Amino acid sequence: MSSGPLLNGDSVLSGHSNELRLVQITDTHLTGTADGALLGMNTERSARAVIDAAKASGPIDCFLITGDIAADEQPQAYAQLEGLLGTDTPSLWLPGNHDDIRTSFASFEPHLKRRLRTPFWDVLMLETQVEGEVGGSLNETELDALSAAIDEAATENKSLLIATHHPLRSMSSAWLDEQTVRNAAEALGRLARYADRSLIISGHVHQASDAVVSGVRMLTTPSTCVQFAPQSKDFALDDLQPGYRSLTLRPNGSVQTEVVRISDENNRPQMGSSGYH
Repeated sequence: MSSGPLLNGDSVLSGHSNELRLVQITDTHLTGTADGALLGMNTERSARAVIDAAKASGPIDCFLITGDIAADEQPQAYAQLEGLLGTDTPSLWLPGNHDDIRTSFASFEPHLKRRLRTPFWDVLMLETQVEGEVGGSLNETELDALSAAIDEAATENKSLLIATHHPLRSMSSAWLDEQTVRNAAEALGRLARYADRSLIISGHVHQASDAVVSGVRMLTTPSTCVQFAPQSKDFALDDLQPGYRSLTLRPNGSVQTEVVRISDENNRPQMGSSGYH
């Protein structure tokens, strides 16, 4: 892998004069094998069910994959995800803390674009991974990319969707709040002048949420496998099913979003689990 930024270049979607539909898929925790499991839950089976449900729900302009593709840095996980997504719809990927960007992740270059550009929205992918740590941070390269994206969106009169792995806010959950973006305040300070035209989507926390922080709407999305209990002091699982987030972006800057969950009672986690590595 080169020493430069992991994310480079733009993916362009033209001809969208009305609205754009994106689907966020996150925290698949794939192992590269058909029988890989996280806390007793088969992650390929659940990811396949979620992705297939998203495809069946209607046309998708792009998948946004927001990290922890692999369960534990397995290099085969990325080809496994590519196979599940198929070739009909483009996808942009971010690494999470369980992904090893030094090895095969970086070889999936077509998915590692900095931005998705459309006539009325720009989508900015920001990498928050810190090698060897569970929590996240935005280094100067990522912060500068944020500033540049804000400048261009303002110049071109576009709204801005920002995708990250780690969230940039507290989840009111003691153990998860130790794992957010540690310099989120700096990023939000840069975003302040464009807060009313920006939206942030994140993964990592294995739960759905919708909040406005520092004037910016921030969404998190369920994992395609196990779910974490909201507002818990210590690690705890939720019994909700896996899912994805659908986002419809309109030319006037408005957003319609919903979380859609699947149902598979024969593929459930071990609810008494006290954590994983």
